This record gives sequence, C-alpha cells and structure tokens, in this order.
Amino acid sequence: MTTSLAHPVITRTSAPRTLPGRLVDLPEAEAWELAASLPVGRLAWSGSDGITVLPVNIAVDVGARVVLVRTTPYTPWVRQVVDHPVAVEVDLLDPVHHSGWSVLLRGRCTRQERPPTGTDLARLVSPTPWATGPRLLELRVDVAQVSARRLDPAR
Repeated sequence: MTTSLAHPVITRTSAPRTLPGRLVDLPEAEAWELAASLPVGRLAWSGSDGITVLPVNIAVDVGARVVLVRTTPYTPWVRQVVDHPVAVEVDLLDPVHHSGWSVLLRGRCTRQERPPTGTDLARLVSPTPWATGPRLLELRVDVAQVSARRLDPAR
C-alpha cells in the first residue's frame, strides 16, 4: 500500500523489529542548527478550539533566536496566535530504524515587519511557502525556551 505521494506506508506488521534506542537531550546550539535545517515545522497554540497544531513553512534565524512563518492575513487562526504564546516543533523521524530528532521552540508570536522585497535582508531569512496564493503576512516567534532530543538507534 502506498500514499498519494508514493511513499510506502509503514505498519506495525510491515516494519522490521528494532530494539529500543537511546533518548539523548541535545545542547541548545545543536537544537538551533537542527531547527534551521528544515523548511517545515508545526505551529502549536491554545486557542478558542483548544490546542491546535498546524504544519507551516518556517525560516529560522539562529542569531536572532527567531522563527518566521508566512501566511495569509485572512487566515482565521492568525488572530489566535498574534501576541500569544506559541510553540514550534521541527523534527525528522525515521520509523524504519526507530531514530530521529525533535526540537521544541517556545515563545511569543507577533506580526513581523518584512524588509522590502528584493533586498538582501528579505532573501536572507524568510520562509518560502509551499502552498499557492498570497502569503503576505509574516509572523515572528521570539523564542524564549529551547529543548531538543534525539533518539539514537540501538546498536
């Protein structure tokens, strides 16, 4: 069985037996490096519908301790995250080998004033949306807490 993206579906019966791995807490510098390595994360917040988690395109500015998200200003959830605490999770998991890592960045979300289009600063750190349509609003998460873990496969 395959998904619509032609990736195999790993089920409990099709996955090879793997011994439990070792969970390792990662230093903050490595957490930032890993978070900056992927263009997609999940934005989480507690809003009117309870806890909500959405996949979003991100850009991470390690030096500024900031995560940027670009969306449309008319998205209903924007009102629930601006000027509120949020979390961004970025991870990479290998279900076959039972390994991977996860970074959790917690902070406050605000509207980001974007540099003019075409400037070096605008190209330096800005998320690239994968979805069609105008994504004119950039949200900024000023990160206050960082935690990360890696699951090393058993040897």
